[in-house]
Amino acid sequence: MNNIQTFIMIFQYRLRPLAILGCIVCLGCEQKFYKKGYDVEIAGSTITDETGLPVSPSEWTVEFSEDFSRIEVGSEPESLFILDGAYTVQTDQDQGEILALPGSPVGDFGLLFGPRIKDKALELRFSFFSTNKGRRKPSIAAGIGGIRGLRLRLNPAAKNLVLSSEEKILKTLPFLWTAGQWWSVRFQMVPEDSFQSTVVKYKLWPKLEEEPSSWLVSEKFSLEYKGGKCALWGFPYASTPILFDDLSIHSK
Repeated sequence: MNNIQTFIMIFQYRLRPLAILGCIVCLGCEQKFYKKGYDVEIAGSTITDETGLPVSPSEWTVEFSEDFSRIEVGSEPESLFILDGAYTVQTDQDQGEILALPGSPVGDFGLLFGPRIKDKALELRFSFFSTNKGRRKPSIAAGIGGIRGLRLRLNPAAKNLVLSSEEKILKTLPFLWTAGQWWSVRFQMVPEDSFQSTVVKYKLWPKLEEEPSSWLVSEKFSLEYKGGKCALWGFPYASTPILFDDLSIHSK
């Protein structure tokens, strides 16, 4: 064996531990991504979820989530700050544990929840249920940015959706609500123009139906973006309970 062959053997021997270590690191990374439900394509540096769709680094992050499944029935959730109203966790035959506002007394009853977020886009998601009583109909509202922030209100009696900010109406949209079924809501606000403008989007649809691909409203307003906590209100004008479920706040 000549000197060159000897040198090659020694070089390969010393590199072998490094190669093994590299494989271990790669396997560890792969395992980490698989635990999160991702597939890793090394060649294209593409990360996809379990459905095969690419995962974007700008995806929404869950900041708050409450489905009331771990809260004792009859109690007031500690994760919510009740402003007014006898909100308690009850059991629904279809939904399981839900947040219920009784139909009496009649009035406006609100609650705050989630972290106070000011420097990110926010989206509030939830579902609700109520019924009519004769010609009387209930009403609900959702807010982003606290009590006096951006508010979306459903008025079944007037057959419309009203978007407002600090008591000022920004947009009114005709909307026909059907009682006696669960509805899903997505309500989103995104800052633009260095937080001097706000893009607002929202949609409502029957929970048992597929989510519509388009928004009911997607519009930019000359409204300074402030962010803040999220809120919900129930107005039991029909003297029937109003139920809420699947509350979540997302940021980006």
